[in-house]
Amino acid sequence: MKKIININLSSRLIPIEDSAYEILRQYLDSLKKYFAKEEGGDEIVADIEGRIAEIFQDKLKKGAHCITDDDVLAVKASMGTPEQFDDAAPAENAQAKQEETSEEYIRRPRKRLYRDPENKVLSGVCSGLGAYFNVDPVIFRIIFALLAIGGFGSGILVYFILWIATPSADTAAEKLEMRGERVDLNNIKTTIQEELSHMKGQMKNVGEDIRNFSVGRGRQVGGDLERFFVNLAEGLGKVLVYVTKGFFYFFAVVMLICLIVVGIGITISSAALFPLKSLMFSTPVQNYLFWPAIGLIIGIPVVALLIFIVRKLTGAKQGNRYAGYTLVFLWLLGLAFAAIIVTSVVKDFRRRSNTTNEVIAIKQPSQGKLILKRSPGILSDDFYFGWFDDHMMVADDTIIINFIRVKIEKSPTDSFGVEVARYSQGRTVQQANALAQDIQFQLNQQDSVLYLPEGFALPTHSKYRGQRVTLIIKVPVGKNIEVDKEVYRNYSFSRNDRYDDEWDFDYNDNYPGPVNMKMTPDGADDIRPVTPVKELPVNDSTEVKYRYRGNDSNSNR
Repeated sequence: MKKIININLSSRLIPIEDSAYEILRQYLDSLKKYFAKEEGGDEIVADIEGRIAEIFQDKLKKGAHCITDDDVLAVKASMGTPEQFDDAAPAENAQAKQEETSEEYIRRPRKRLYRDPENKVLSGVCSGLGAYFNVDPVIFRIIFALLAIGGFGSGILVYFILWIATPSADTAAEKLEMRGERVDLNNIKTTIQEELSHMKGQMKNVGEDIRNFSVGRGRQVGGDLERFFVNLAEGLGKVLVYVTKGFFYFFAVVMLICLIVVGIGITISSAALFPLKSLMFSTPVQNYLFWPAIGLIIGIPVVALLIFIVRKLTGAKQGNRYAGYTLVFLWLLGLAFAAIIVTSVVKDFRRRSNTTNEVIAIKQPSQGKLILKRSPGILSDDFYFGWFDDHMMVADDTIIINFIRVKIEKSPTDSFGVEVARYSQGRTVQQANALAQDIQFQLNQQDSVLYLPEGFALPTHSKYRGQRVTLIIKVPVGKNIEVDKEVYRNYSFSRNDRYDDEWDFDYNDNYPGPVNMKMTPDGADDIRPVTPVKELPVNDSTEVKYRYRGNDSNSNR
């Protein structure tokens, strides 16, 4: 049985057989000896060791107890040996041997998504996407900018998630994978030497600048000015980058706080959302997807922002990129659930009812005057939830909706009359008519007083589909009707004006008391007591106030 030892390879602890270690040591020594005469040899060997350590770790994660001789030989076949670069023919034989020896380690060149730190503006997300899709990174920067402006900040959120989930391409092997090139000795050597050549070119340019600086006073001044502006531009660019990063961090913290507050608010108001949810949703799909959609849309950004902030504060290294991909997938899944719910609910409102009005039998007022008042509330003032300015109130299993319109019309007979028109929407006309018939609207009368309820009720099995009620009061010509102030204040009130055939909508909250109206052949007319006008002090203003047709107006003469 072979002895197993632990080695530190590129800062990774690798259990390996002692015989396999000897093969690996000889292989690495040959690489160091071969690349010692190459420019950047130490960097090339370091990247090769990192790639080998990564391959060994993948092997151990798949269940291997330790690294064996065959594993090391397979890595040699996959990465190549120095002899293969000295002779082209043996290189082809080595490739054939590689395919026969260890298919496990031989992978076709494939791209992996990384952030590109060399061509980055902020974090390298867009440049990494450009390298992955072979597209100019400017296109992705424009897309994220448009989403940030026109998508209610969704572009910023997606950018942060990709920033968290996508690792940075720091080593030569990662840069090769980012471009979809094969990771072997030759390509690693080429990549590092290109980087060194680029740095050498920059240093050469600096040397030429220094040499040109000494040629003549004019060129000296020009070089100084050029460097000054270059340094100024670089400094401003760094300041802009830091300010942008600070803005993004601040935005992330603010967004995190907002999402947490929204989540707490939803948790606190969940008792009120349950009856509202059952009132709106009519299918099992809508009910089953509601809470998962809320949880994913709000919860995933909270988790992503927490991970991002904790990593930035602690300086932790990039984690598993698949965790980020999972967060993005779950958030998009929540959006899909929400879209399914909205689409399904919208279909429940696409048809309107066409029911006939219900005639309510009332007693004729003894004094020839009908009085409209509001009934006391049937819901307790201590505990109920209200929406839409309390036009919809829910307490226990009772749902009261105050979408009521009161219309005053001229009666074709000499008697008062009352009609109730019920309206609703639904997925079909038949469903809309059934929902309209489910509306519970009860009037009470005591002699000349007609009490209007605070709203209409829906049975527990019914669903809200835009139900509303229109109460039509028909007043005979020559008789009066008195409308209490509470009726004006709590209902949508309309009457036929005697000067034209259009309906006037009154939302009067300024009347000191009830409004008396008399029905004339041309329509309802207000009967208001004449209030003495106080003397106003004379001033230099030419503004004169006057009353016309019951309305206060201002005019300049």
